[in-house]
Amino acid sequence: MSFSCPVKSVVKQKEGTHVVTYQLEGGKHTWECDAVAVCSGLHVAPSIPKIEGIERVPTVFHSSKLKRRDQFGVGKNVLILGTGETGADVSVLAVTSATKRVVLCHRDGFHLAPKRNPRPRFRFSRYPSPQDRPQVPIDVSRASLLDTAYVHPWLRNSSVLWTYYDYYVRWILWTSWGTTHGTDQWIGGKPKGWTTSEIFFNKSGYKLSPYLNSTWRPDKPQGLLRRIRSWIIRTPHIQVGEGQQVDLAPWPERIDENGVVIFSDNRRPEYARMRGETIKPDVIVFCTGYTYEYPFFEGAKSSPRYYDGKLVRDIWPRNDSSIGFIGFVRPNLGAIPPLAEFQAQLWVLNLLAPERVVGAPLLPQDEPHYRLVCKEHARVRYGVDHESYAYQLALDMGSAPSFTEILHLGFSAGCWWKLLLTWALGANFNTKFRLLGPWRWDGASEIMTTELWDTVARREMFFVPWG
Repeated sequence: MSFSCPVKSVVKQKEGTHVVTYQLEGGKHTWECDAVAVCSGLHVAPSIPKIEGIERVPTVFHSSKLKRRDQFGVGKNVLILGTGETGADVSVLAVTSATKRVVLCHRDGFHLAPKRNPRPRFRFSRYPSPQDRPQVPIDVSRASLLDTAYVHPWLRNSSVLWTYYDYYVRWILWTSWGTTHGTDQWIGGKPKGWTTSEIFFNKSGYKLSPYLNSTWRPDKPQGLLRRIRSWIIRTPHIQVGEGQQVDLAPWPERIDENGVVIFSDNRRPEYARMRGETIKPDVIVFCTGYTYEYPFFEGAKSSPRYYDGKLVRDIWPRNDSSIGFIGFVRPNLGAIPPLAEFQAQLWVLNLLAPERVVGAPLLPQDEPHYRLVCKEHARVRYGVDHESYAYQLALDMGSAPSFTEILHLGFSAGCWWKLLLTWALGANFNTKFRLLGPWRWDGASEIMTTELWDTVARREMFFVPWG
């Protein structure tokens, strides 16, 4: 492995090999290889949308340049653009610094998610004990059986499961907080009719919502149903310091000649509130993500858009399996690296032992079910449902164990019931798909019945007696 070694070009030869040209220690070198894995990542060049008059703001920078609190200044008005996880984190950092006012801007709504499964407190239930273990993180809270495992292809490819998720998520939110926008979120929700098939869950939202709520959360429940709910269920609210609040606003249309923000009219309550105010920012932070390219490829192939619809399982081109794009998907929940591991395993398997790929050639019709819906003009076009994508790649590798195989493995290991329940009720962890198949690992059963079993046993109402 060599660092500070930029790749200048990757050229496919007639013989099928690739010639890689790179710079190292001041010299240019070439290397011929049989296959190329592109792992340069999604977060490369800051994405900075154009806003008319932005030069009239004294300090403007992208979140990638934010390293210290004092970059916000003292007594300054801070405008934060973008409501993803970075925007939420930067907003909380700004409002807890020595700033005067923090305004967060969004385009089309957002969905604040909890870090862990919510723990609503029923009126007649016992109070939580300091000895109670924390709830399971939401990105490992889905049960795979009948969610991805043993799901009929018709059901998998239909909208039925997404509709179920829509109702389930809304029910959990309303039951826990009395709102369906997000985690204790009373403003800035996705447009009416939103669906989980298009959402990236903002897991930093639980930190942000208390600072938004000082303005928007009702003092008393509105309506009979909400009053009944709040009498039966009381979910603890996070308290913040007096006067600490983050104001929400629509996306800036422009900055006028006086340095005042003119917001676009999104016909939402936050616009009606901010329309009469004068917001003159001293600092603007772009929390607007990143773009990426493949500058080492020739011509049109340097653009990610060139590969839209042309990649097998979003990994390698259908006409050239010797190039693999690893880590260029974004899950709705969870992290990129676990999925990148699955991608690398399937790509290497297809290169070295293609006969072991189940169902080869892999068909495009097995791919839409794991992709998130995106609008035509969307910047992020590579969203996937974490659990569905992971399971599909495991199926392709022959690594997804069946019910009978799990029983056999469990009895052999002497802990069949823990292995079975973790397989059925646990998320699609990488270790689950190392129990068998081409990447089988002898230590997988032990991890499944100890560390990963714990994520199942901590689910209240079902497994606390075994925890």
